[in-house]
Amino acid sequence: MQVVFNIFTTIYAWLAVFPLATFVIAWFVLYFFLKDKKLSTRLSMDITMLFLIGHVSALWNQLFAAKFGFWLILLLLLIAFGLIGGYQNRTKGQTNLLKVFRAVWRMGFIALTGLYVILLLLRLLKSIIFST
Repeated sequence: MQVVFNIFTTIYAWLAVFPLATFVIAWFVLYFFLKDKKLSTRLSMDITMLFLIGHVSALWNQLFAAKFGFWLILLLLLIAFGLIGGYQNRTKGQTNLLKVFRAVWRMGFIALTGLYVILLLLRLLKSIIFST
């Protein structure tokens, strides 16, 4: 059982380190099976979001010497879920949890992709500045 866990952890680590590659690989694999560009793009975003959460939280923890990167991302996603769910409840009188989850998950993808780029550039600058 430990061997299987180690294999999954290694695969997750490799895919989380290169989220752009994860997105591209997932898109091509999904497009090969589904033959639908729009659906392949959406599902690739959903898959890549899992890996972005891990990598952005690790970058945050390294850059700011913190240990709460994952929990901060989770907290922000939950706050967004509550805000969008509350808005949907006020406007329509009921909440469709699946639509709220999809909206938060995909907005999180966009936000974490931007944050990934920013944190990666900051990490590079920090390593360049402090290595001399």
